[in-house]
This record gives sequence, structure tokens and C-alpha cells, in this order.
Amino acid sequence: MYSQNKPLIAVFADVIEKAELHRTYHASGTNYIKAVANATSGIPVILPALGDLIDYRSILTKFDGVLLTGSLSNVYPEFYSKDKIVEPIDIDRDKTVLPMIDYIFKKEIPMLAICRGFQEVNVALGGSLYADIHEVPGRMDHRCPVSDDAEVQFSKQHEVYLTTNGKLENLAGTPTIEVNSLHTQGIDQLASDLVTEGVAKDDTIEAISLKNYSGYFFGVQWHPEYSATTDDFSKKLFESFSLSVEKNSLERIR
Repeated sequence: MYSQNKPLIAVFADVIEKAELHRTYHASGTNYIKAVANATSGIPVILPALGDLIDYRSILTKFDGVLLTGSLSNVYPEFYSKDKIVEPIDIDRDKTVLPMIDYIFKKEIPMLAICRGFQEVNVALGGSLYADIHEVPGRMDHRCPVSDDAEVQFSKQHEVYLTTNGKLENLAGTPTIEVNSLHTQGIDQLASDLVTEGVAKDDTIEAISLKNYSGYFFGVQWHPEYSATTDDFSKKLFESFSLSVEKNSLERIR
């Protein structure tokens, strides 16, 4: 049941073109919206990707948390000083989200960043990406399994080795976790303000946190939203995000 006292969690939209219908939509994947609704105490609110047409800094002061979602689109290479374009792209989302990340950290708004969101944080703080990580020598194919079945697409594909005594290892209570894998881009150079929280067996960075940061932030390359209420670690991750959002909400309304 709706309660005006529930925390509000901002979810930045993707811009989705339906060329055959001559229509454009601002939307977010159902799995993310349901994960917020079912695995946190917050209410998801989708923010359109309208770039500098909206003062998002003022808007974000009304929110208790931010979820940066994954997407079918890739971050445009201009934003991380490379030139290989891998379709599809969503420059409107890039121009909306990337300028907000430093502000979110400055205001210590709790943030969980997933897949594209994980990559956006690295780019916004000065890091770079591989356009096609599966083409890098020695790397695995991290792309989605070929199937029409979502259970297969989001099935666990490999282990992530969590950084010893890191924040995520402490949260997980175990040195390794199994994750799904549905990404084309991946971190090349890690931004200097970020800390590696976990890697795949091919040394691909899979989880990050922010260095010397007292607020809540985790970024993960996989998709915990798909199993936010069923998988042990996914539940722990969303529970930790929810607790931080609740705390921020109480502090904000005092």
C-alpha cells in the first residue's frame, strides 16, 4: 500500500526508440522497478532522460536513493575518450546521468549502480571502458547467453572473487559469489577514486566502491535485480541499499 512516508528512489530512464511506430519512450526495465518495490522499502520513481532541460540537482534533493540501471544500450565512447561505437547507444541517458554522478556522491545520496550504471560511474569519474570486452585477449565472453528464455539469459555464468576484507566481501560473508553476465562493455582503466571490490577469473572488474567515502555506494557489473528476492547475495545487496535509503530518508525529513 502507498505511503507518503516511504523513501523515494530515483531511477533514471532509458530513451527507447520504436522506429516502426515512429515513437520514442522514456522507460526503465521492469526487473529494476520490481526489485525496488519488492526488495527495498522504497518507491521507485522514473526520471526522464532530458539532459540539461531539467535541473536534476534540485530534483535529487527530494530523493532518498538512486538506482542506476543496466540497459541494452552502451555508453557513447566520446565520454571516455575512445572512438569505437557499439550499438545501440543512448546519448540522452549519457548526457543526463553522467553529470549527476559527482553530485550524488557529493550529497551522499545512497546509490546502487548496475551494469550500465556501473560503467557510467567509472566514466563519470574519469575511467574508461572496453567497447567489446570479449575481443580483449584473455577475456571471457561476458555477453548474454543466446536464448529466448529469461531464466537462461539471467542464469549464473561465472564466479566473482571478492576483494579480501573489502566492503562487498564483508557484506557477502564469503570470498566468492556466482553471478550472471549480460554485458558487452567493461572497465578498461578504473577511475582513480574507485576501489575494486571484485573481479572475474579473467581479471575483469566486476564490483566497485568509492574510495574514502562515508556514504553508501556499490557498483556491480552483473544483474542482481533479477534475483533480488531469491538469491542470497542479491538479497543482501538490496537489503543494505534499502537500509541506507531508509536512514537517509529519516535524516532528510528531520
